[in-house]
Formats: sequence, structure tokens, C-alpha cells
Amino acid sequence: MTEYKVWAFARSAAPNLPALEEQLAEVMREADRRGYIIVNSCMEQKYGIEFWRPALFAMLTAVQQGRVNAVMVQSLDRLSHDITTLYRILRFLQNYGAALITTETNLRYELYLTGLDARLLRRHNRKPIYYVECEER
Repeated sequence: MTEYKVWAFARSAAPNLPALEEQLAEVMREADRRGYIIVNSCMEQKYGIEFWRPALFAMLTAVQQGRVNAVMVQSLDRLSHDITTLYRILRFLQNYGAALITTETNLRYELYLTGLDARLLRRHNRKPIYYVECEER
């Protein structure tokens, strides 16, 4: 079994700091429940269509430097609402061997199984993402 060193991430554009803090706390509780090592966490109040976000880049830098091997979010839309931006983030994670874990769907980079990769690739004419690892609850 893989030992996940996790960066917990929360994002919301809504000006509701308590809700954003609770979103991050939920992700961290779930990471702890699953036995993951929480290396760091961050939250940001930004629109999901924006790519240039300081908290997102801090997380991606930690992945690039090998300090974390997993990113944990509540759901995919916490990374981005924009499919192009989401695709760029997912490709980055894949290129550095990092898993994406969600709390709402128990997804661990399940793009190939769910068909999301096909929808992304139709839009961008890219090669498919084949890394799949699912966890049973």
C-alpha cells in the first residue's frame, strides 16, 4: 500500500471564511481517518477559473519538489471549474507521480474509469491519462 504524504487543499470564491475553513478541516479529518500523512494544507478564496493562484502554486511546487505525493480535495471542482485549467493541473500531478484524492467520491485519479479524460481529451486532442488507483471504502 502506498504511503500518502498529502497536501490538503480547499478553495471557494464565496466570501464565507468559516465555510472555507470547514471545507479544509473536512479534508484534513478524512486524510487523518484514512491514515495519510498531512504534510501541509492551504485554502484560498479565488474563482476556480483562475489559474494563477498563490495557494495552488504553493501546492504544485510541493508536488514538484517531491515533498508530497498526493493532493487531497473535497471534489475536483475545488481545483478548478475550468476544464482547461483542471486538465493542466491533472497533467502536472500525473507528470510528477502525485495522486489526486477526493473526499466526496473517494476518487484517486480515476479519470480513465469515469470517462472524464475522454471529455478533456476531445477538447484538447491529447493522449489519454492511464494512471488509475481506486480505493474501496
